[in-house]
Amino acid sequence: MLLSLIVYSMTGAILFFLGWHVNYREQQSLLKGGGSLPFYSWEILLSLLVFSAIAGARYHTGYDHAMYLDQYLHLQQTGDFSRHNFEYGFEWVSKIFAWCHLHYFFYFAFWALLQIGFLYYGLRRHKHLLCWVALGIMLGPYFVNWMNSVRQSVVVCVFVALIPLIRDRKFLPYALIVVMCAFLHKSSLMLLPVFLICFVKVRDKSPNQWLMLAVLALFILVGSFPFWTKYFTNYQWFIDLTGYSNYGNLDDPNVGGTMRTIGWGPLRISALLSNIVIIWYYPRLKSFFKDDTLLPYFFMLAFIGMCVSNLLMNTTHFILRPVDYFLVFNLIMTAYLLCYLYRSRSYLAFALVAIINFSYIYMAVIKAVYFPVKTSVPFLYHFFFCQSL
Repeated sequence: MLLSLIVYSMTGAILFFLGWHVNYREQQSLLKGGGSLPFYSWEILLSLLVFSAIAGARYHTGYDHAMYLDQYLHLQQTGDFSRHNFEYGFEWVSKIFAWCHLHYFFYFAFWALLQIGFLYYGLRRHKHLLCWVALGIMLGPYFVNWMNSVRQSVVVCVFVALIPLIRDRKFLPYALIVVMCAFLHKSSLMLLPVFLICFVKVRDKSPNQWLMLAVLALFILVGSFPFWTKYFTNYQWFIDLTGYSNYGNLDDPNVGGTMRTIGWGPLRISALLSNIVIIWYYPRLKSFFKDDTLLPYFFMLAFIGMCVSNLLMNTTHFILRPVDYFLVFNLIMTAYLLCYLYRSRSYLAFALVAIINFSYIYMAVIKAVYFPVKTSVPFLYHFFFCQSL
């Protein structure tokens, strides 16, 4: 437990400092009449290296790590995967690493580098958010989730970088990149219809908070009584198309029939509180960051994620996997909120929001130690070079 707490805390602190420092240098440059700092600033490059090194050095952190590790070792030994339904792009990259006889540290570090790299690139003109995003990644649920769904999480971070194309209604480059991402994870094709949000007038006056909270409450209520999930079996073709049939089959009564029931524990309550606070403060965020044309799109996507995740909460894990494309925007909206509260000197509200969002990993680690179950143990961090000691 102690190792996990140290790794998550220290990595979060280092990334926080680097994010704060690059924003500080950029603000100083702008005050002196200079321009914005480039994406390849040394703080950002060092952040990418630190994150990818921690991700590469892990051992069975993230539920699917064992599967990816076994597949990579099998690939090095035999020249092929034991599983034959990976996407072509993922296979090609994996085979290059295997043919070069590279240790799996570099293999996992590479995928993590893509994840953090695309996310930071998407926020390259929002450097004031980087320090809070970094803390959210390491102290929230995101790091472990990314280490679990390795391929899809790369596409999730690519999606963040594509939001300017949605704002500017540039469908062709957007569609081309999305289709290319399908060679890494088929589920990326679900992002094609998401482009339609560009026709929603998100830059108009802010929606009513009470109405949005009522909509969220409705989704929570319907999701708490998932009698309607029996109709999911009619959409097995969609699961097959997006590649999620690898994780389960809706025709299987153990998947499509019984589903799961998620209780209202500390982790779920903290996530819901974070959603409520983001919705409540959004009008003020929109006014404070009035020149930020991406903020309305970030919020809309985050709100979709809030509603759909609560609607599908009591289904199965693989049915929830597509929602990851929207939940990443909760991370970004939390960064906006913390930045606003700090700058407006609302220190009490700032402290409460920080506690709600940055205590997640500590509760998850404690749960994994004292209540170890299949879904909680992957939150514990282990170094690969300690396994033989």
